[in-house]
Amino acid sequence: MSRYLKFNIMANYNVQNFTYNGPGDSLCFGRQDDHNHHQANQFTIDVTNYLKNEGCQNINPGVFRSHQPKPANGKEFVWNGNHWIHV
Repeated sequence: MSRYLKFNIMANYNVQNFTYNGPGDSLCFGRQDDHNHHQANQFTIDVTNYLKNEGCQNINPGVFRSHQPKPANGKEFVWNGNHWIHV
């Protein structure tokens, strides 16, 4: 199998850690289907809104990383065509 095919078969994820007042922090991730800046920017916005709706305060998004392997744990989000939704 070529290296190119191997790369395309592997799933890439957007991964970002968020800290906040309360229970601590949340590692959040979502499958990255293609290289799309809008989806990448929307990830931080939608996860921040999700955490606010969960009652978290003083939310600080960490460094956004794309093309990452799927984390072993954390909060997973999926792209519905407009927004990232927690699953």
